Amino acid sequence: MKRITLLALVLTILFSVTQAQRRGKPSTSLVVSVGTNHFMGDLGGGAGDAAHFFGVRDIDFNATRPTWQVAYRYKFAAKKYEVLKYFSVRANFSYAFLSGKDKSAGHVGRQSRNLSFINNVYSLSGQIEYYFIPEKARPRHAFKSLSKSRNISAYMFLGFGGFYHAPMARLEGEKFEYLRALGTEGQLEPGFEYESKVPTGENGTEFETYVTPKPYSRIAMLIAVGFGVKYDINRKWAVGLEMSNRYTSSDYMDDAHDKYFNYDDFSSLSATQSEFADRHLTYTEDAVGETDPNKYLSGKTMRGNPDYNDAYILTMITVHYKLSSSRRRSGPKFKSSW
Repeated sequence: MKRITLLALVLTILFSVTQAQRRGKPSTSLVVSVGTNHFMGDLGGGAGDAAHFFGVRDIDFNATRPTWQVAYRYKFAAKKYEVLKYFSVRANFSYAFLSGKDKSAGHVGRQSRNLSFINNVYSLSGQIEYYFIPEKARPRHAFKSLSKSRNISAYMFLGFGGFYHAPMARLEGEKFEYLRALGTEGQLEPGFEYESKVPTGENGTEFETYVTPKPYSRIAMLIAVGFGVKYDINRKWAVGLEMSNRYTSSDYMDDAHDKYFNYDDFSSLSATQSEFADRHLTYTEDAVGETDPNKYLSGKTMRGNPDYNDAYILTMITVHYKLSSSRRRSGPKFKSSW
């Protein structure tokens, strides 16, 4: 499947090159975007199990939150290689207010976990854009119908960058707490070995040993994959729509990564740490199909899924303003002798 996708992309690029029109000119633009984001991680979500890639079926629209971005774009000139007219590069600074709440999820297992978070994410990234429907030069004089048909362009892009984040949560009626400082999965006791209280094996007498993780970093990397469409209003202004998925190197954007750690066993630690580490609700057998009403104990899974890192989807309206262009005027220049 991957080979077929790669072959299709190569054929698309080659076809676009063979259909090249006249050579373009370099230009720079300022791009301002506003829109929404949807978190794709362990907390919150839809009615089924977690989804990955674009994962539309796992979106919790109640957790829709705002996003904005400013960018500087450079469009290549095709002075020597015609293919360059289909590419541009962009530098982005963006902000996303992420949110997730198990209580509003459609899955009973997530509801019983009862965790929640908010996260202010600031990122710097760069991306390269490929215009499979290329931008076209606007003629100075043309019929209206011809001009409108030349205004639409579309592109796909791939980006890389880094971001800063600090997940927070609060109990009912209380102030927000930074979750990293509370070490909700045992990070305040890094390298501590403990035995699971949940028996494993056929005879139910074997216990697995776990080691508590180190505190996670507030800085992580991201890869952005997306597409967009743009409509030129005139020579200076354009508007568009852009959608992307940002895959990250962190599984702690919602502070949920792996197993529960029972802080109740450490009398020297605060009650706040224990409360945020485990907010699990107990249900009867009719609700979850289990007879054990106890809280999740140390070593038991389902606080998070360590197999996949977190991601978030951005959907934004874009406004483009062309700052400069090297396009020359078509008319001759005259020098006055006066």
